[in-house]
Amino acid sequence: MGLTNDLKHRLTVLNKKQMENDRGEIYYDYAPDGAIWGALSVVSGSTETLPGGAERAVVTHRITIRPRSCKLTTATRFLYQGQRYDVQYWQPHYKRRDRLEVLVRLVVEDGARRISV
Repeated sequence: MGLTNDLKHRLTVLNKKQMENDRGEIYYDYAPDGAIWGALSVVSGSTETLPGGAERAVVTHRITIRPRSCKLTTATRFLYQGQRYDVQYWQPHYKRRDRLEVLVRLVVEDGARRISV
C-alpha cells in the first residue's frame, strides 16, 4: 500500500515564531505552522515511581510523515486531538524513502505543572 493510505491522523504543526507584544518588545512563542497528515503510533512506554508513591509514565510515539511536509526542528511540536507532542528526533525510513519517522514524547499539562507522559 502507498503512503497516502497510511496517513490517517490530521496533525497541527507548531513552530516558534517571532512575535511582538503591545509594548513593541520582540519575543518567541509557538504558533500554528500548518496542518499535515501523518500516522501516529505508540513505540514504547515506561513507568517510574516517584517519592510519595506517585508514578510518572513516559510514552514515546512515532509519527510518520512525508519528508517535505513541514519545517521540522527539535523545537517543533505537534497537536493531535488536543494533545501536545514534543519532537525528540527524526530519522529517514530506511526501507521506504517516501516517509520520515519522527519520534515524539506526549506532554500533558495539568494546571500549573507539566507532566511528561
